[in-house]
Parts: sequence; C-alpha cells; structure tokens
Amino acid sequence: MKTGRENFRILKKILLWTPVNKNRKPRYIILSVLLLSSIWLVCFGYLKIAKPVYRSEWTLILPGKGVGANINLVDIGQTSTASASPYSNTSTSPKANYKAFAMSEVVLRMAAKSMNLSIHQFGKPRVKLVDQTSLLYFSIHGSSPEIAQEKAKALHTALLALLNKLRQDELNKQEESALTSLNSFKKKLELASHTLINFQAESNLVSMVQFNEVVLTIEQLRRERINSLATLKELEAKTRRLQLNLGISARQASDSLVLQNDRTFQEGVEVFTKAQQQLLVNQSKWGGGHPEVIKARTHFEQVDFTLKKRFSQLVSSSTKKYRTLLSLKGDSTRNQLLQDLIEYDVLAHGLKRKVIELDLLIVKLVKERNQLTIPAARLDELIREHQVAEAIFTSALARTDTSRTDIYVSYPLVQVLDKPNLPESPGSPAKIFVLAGGFICSILTITGLFLLWKRKPYIRKILKSV
Repeated sequence: MKTGRENFRILKKILLWTPVNKNRKPRYIILSVLLLSSIWLVCFGYLKIAKPVYRSEWTLILPGKGVGANINLVDIGQTSTASASPYSNTSTSPKANYKAFAMSEVVLRMAAKSMNLSIHQFGKPRVKLVDQTSLLYFSIHGSSPEIAQEKAKALHTALLALLNKLRQDELNKQEESALTSLNSFKKKLELASHTLINFQAESNLVSMVQFNEVVLTIEQLRRERINSLATLKELEAKTRRLQLNLGISARQASDSLVLQNDRTFQEGVEVFTKAQQQLLVNQSKWGGGHPEVIKARTHFEQVDFTLKKRFSQLVSSSTKKYRTLLSLKGDSTRNQLLQDLIEYDVLAHGLKRKVIELDLLIVKLVKERNQLTIPAARLDELIREHQVAEAIFTSALARTDTSRTDIYVSYPLVQVLDKPNLPESPGSPAKIFVLAGGFICSILTITGLFLLWKRKPYIRKILKSV
C-alpha cells in the first residue's frame, strides 16, 4: 500500500503544476518526447525488421447464361434438354460456392502439394466477391514476386482440377442413372419388337399397308365394275340398234366381212350367180327332163357344192345362214357399219367377261379382308406399342447424349479475366500505412497530454477524491 501511494504521489507531482512545484512544464516535455520517440521507434523498427510480402492477384468470371437443346427425330418423336442459369436460384450462388472451394482444405492441399509446401506454408488466399457481377477477385501472398505468382497459378490449377473432378463425378452418376433407365426402355422395346415379329409371322400380315391395299383394291375394283357395267350397257344398246338397222346379227356381220374379203369365194359367188341364172333360163324354155336343163342343174349343183365347201372353210355357219350371206351385197358405208357392229359386239363380250372376273375377284378379296380384319386391328395395336417403345427409348438415348454435352450445369464454366500477375512491389509492410499510423498515434499522444495540461482543476478534484 505504501508503494502504491508513493507512485501516486509521483504521478501527481508530474501531472500537476502548482506554484510550489515549478518543474511541471519540463516534465510534460520530457514525457512527450519519450512517448513520441517510442511510437516512431516502433514504426521504423517494424519497417526495418518486417520481411516484405508480395501479393499476386487474378480475376475469374462466371458466365451466367443457361443452355438448351431441342432435337426432332423424324417419324419417331422429339426430345429436348435445358439447363437454367446458375444465378436463377436465389438460395445459392456459384460465386459463393467457388469462394468456399478456393479456400477449402482440399484445394489448398492440392496446391501446396504441387509446390512441395505444407498448407501452413502455402497460406490462405483472399477472395472478394463483387455484388451485381459474376466476378471473383483472388489474391495470395508470397515471400517473393515469383513465389506469389507460382502460388496463384497452383491455386487456380487446383481449383479447376476440383471443379473438373466434381463435374466428372456428376456426369458419371447421371450416366449410371441414365443407363439404368435405358436398359429398362431397351427391354420394353425388345419385347415389343419380338411380339410384333411373331405376330407378323403367324398371321402372314406384315404391315397395315398390306391390309389397306386389300381394302383399297376392293374399292377400286368395285368402281371399275360399275364403270364396266355402264360401258357394257352402252355397247349393248349400240349393238342392238345396228342389228335392227342392218337386219343381221353381229356374227353374221363378221361372216359377211370375211366372205367379202375372200377373193376365191367372191369369184365362186359370180359363177354361182351365172349358173343359177342359166338354170332358170333353161327351166323357163324346156321341161325338167330336157338335157339342157339337166346339164344346167348339174353345173349349178357343182358350183353350189364348191361354194359351200369354201364357205364352210371360211366361216362356221348353217346352210340357212349360207343362203342369207350369199344375198348380202357390200359397199363402203355398209361395211363400216358392219365393222362397228362387230367391234361393239366384241367389246360387249369382253366387258361381260371382265365383269364376271371382277365379281369373282371382289368376292375373293372381301373374304380375305374379312379374315384380316381382326389380325389387322391387333397388328395396328402392336405397331403402336412398338412405336411408343421406340420413341421412348430413342428420346431417352438422345436426351442422355445431349445432357453429356452440358457439363457446366451444377458447376458453371470459369474463365480467367486477369491472369495471376507478377507483383512489382511488396504488399506489406506498407510504408504509407505505417507512417500514417505513427502520425495518428503522435497526434493522439500530444492531444492527450494537452488535455491533461488544460484540465488541471478537474484532475486535482479527481485526485483529491481518490
């Protein structure tokens, strides 16, 4: 207690000036010099002793645009993939994630190992995020400019290596999940294909085109039958009209043209006519037993036999028709009408046969269509199932392939805006800050002593109360 009171008395003598104590002012001067000397001794000592520290700085930028892809598969389907911007989620920020990555022990250990240093020797970087931008400012210290730059490069390489590892790990997990889904879709597609092929082999119905062609053929044949019947009715009407006008049938018209175009038969007709006329003349002169009449009749019968023989060689007609055809005389107009009659009759017969064949064919195809109706419905169902399975599998495969192209969904792309620089001057100790600190401390010291000097009455009251 005695020592404490003695110290207090000494402090009282130093601080208070009284008429009895005339050495107060020199003591304040000595105290000011001592305090200011201590402050500046510490400042200059720090500048002299402290080792220079260099800082290498670099800047990264994170593009924030999302990506997407849309693929159309002809006759199969469509697939699309899209990734939103990494900044669209307000709860997380890729900049904050990358800052945490850069300062994580994993990245620091990788960077320190690349330089054969410990994590403590390597040090921690400083990362600054700029609001409303996608910029990240990095800095790290080193004992020399070259070491600082090497640390910056090592840290940047380690950060990129970690991001690539995370991206690859994400892709591997996505691919495993996608392969599991693809295998399931592939099994469904194989099952649908196997069922479809077996049904095609059992039903002899390969595709719906085959069934549709049968249906279409039936409709075409029916239209063709209707058109053929209409044409047939027209030809039959023309044939009947010509037969009525010419007084002969179509068969007789055909035979007549054949006979008219045979020169031997026409010459025989001339001989037959002359022989017939001679017989009639002789019969008008003499009786039936006269030698001339008998001679003319014999000649006529010979000519008639020869002409009938030629007639039977050219056409297949009865004797009655033979007499009718012999009486027909042709000219150009009549021959043209005969030709038209023959043509109409031939076309009519052909159309009749065609209609009969069309009827048979339609009946056959209708029966085939009825037999294929149920299998066609089943085939159509199996084809749709196969198309759906194929579309799902192909779309999933395309989606898997397109998703592999975007490896920056969870971990956006990082680009170097400014490369790690080679510092030209040390970052610390900063002389300007040390000198400014010493100057501020000096001002505060002088101010404090000045206040002590001016506030003597208040101090005396405080000391007396103690």
